[in-house]
Amino acid sequence: MTKQENPILSLRLVMSSVFTGLKFSLSFLFIVIILLVVTFLLGWDWSSHEQIIYKYSIYTAIVLGGLATGYKSKTKGWLLGMILAVVVWLLVFLVGKSWGLDLNIKAGLINGAIAVILGSLGGIVGINL
Repeated sequence: MTKQENPILSLRLVMSSVFTGLKFSLSFLFIVIILLVVTFLLGWDWSSHEQIIYKYSIYTAIVLGGLATGYKSKTKGWLLGMILAVVVWLLVFLVGKSWGLDLNIKAGLINGAIAVILGSLGGIVGINL
């Protein structure tokens, strides 16, 4: 007899899965920041590629967090990956606004949609690990 999966998500499972993914995402972003500081202190000039590094590191952090979220939840990884992507993107967007960066809302929404797609893909892959 096959084991049936419980299709209902509890709030405890959602919160623990999203916080696990958030932990992995923020850890990855912290490592990227440390590496960028070290390369800047070594004299490498990456300031012309600042926006590209910023976007791709956040996208990579969202996919990594989505993988961790899907792996932890074992059900509905696409939904939990989307929730994680929204949380991470809002957190990064609000931190950027509070630090005085001139962020465009329209471009932020487009990048947020890309982040949601990547988060859901990370959650789908994370379930199957």
